[in-house]
Amino acid sequence: LVIIVQVIGISIRVYISGRAPITNMYETVMFSGFGALVIGTIIAMVKKEKIFIVCGLAYNMLCLMMMMFANSMLSPSIKPLVPVLRSNFWLSTHVTTIMLSYAALALSWILANIVLVKKRFKTVEDKELRYEVTLIHTCIKVGVVLLAAGIILGGIWADYSWGRFWGWDPKETWSLIVLLIYMAILHGKQTNWIPPKRFTAMVAGAFMSVMMAWFGVNYILASGLHSYGFSEGGAIFLATFFIIQIAVIVLASFGGKKKALPST
Repeated sequence: LVIIVQVIGISIRVYISGRAPITNMYETVMFSGFGALVIGTIIAMVKKEKIFIVCGLAYNMLCLMMMMFANSMLSPSIKPLVPVLRSNFWLSTHVTTIMLSYAALALSWILANIVLVKKRFKTVEDKELRYEVTLIHTCIKVGVVLLAAGIILGGIWADYSWGRFWGWDPKETWSLIVLLIYMAILHGKQTNWIPPKRFTAMVAGAFMSVMMAWFGVNYILASGLHSYGFSEGGAIFLATFFIIQIAVIVLASFGGKKKALPST
């Protein structure tokens, strides 16, 4: 029902604007929340695990709250597009794929933080932890594939629009940084370089790179060829997010409950 309601709302916005709903920060927040719910539902049906739907709903709710209460940071107005964005094909493929990748990585972020909070207040058995790591790993794999595809599509669009595939623009650079970070995490898990106990903390922390690529470039760096996507304000929000996330990781890592030693 929630998906149907949001599909109707997004469809109305598309009808009014005549373009894909991913042209400003307000729309990307809306679409990423919707995308997380859809991806979470699909993975839940494949894996037979309801936690993905719960995480999708949780992230979707966070996005809706941002849209409702962060009016100074996210403008719901529909404005004319700059010429470079007036290509519905590339807009609907490149940006949509990137936002869906962020949505999938957001699911891994929600799951990782659930595990961290659980570890802080109760003892988590190794078997349970390994299972939860597998769930997080699934979301990351989806996110990495979508992000890699989105970067490639963006390069093709850049070659078509600006005459070069790659130019180390801040948005391009940070997208690549995000991809490399998550690929390193995937590699570390496969090679046992990153044990399960560290994996959840690293995944939770890795999402800060997504937030930097998504919000930080727009609100802090504010330079580059992607200037059409910039917005004013939001630096306090980003700093607050970083502080809270680091605090959760630290408290979970150093304040968690220990397993009781067997009696002799």
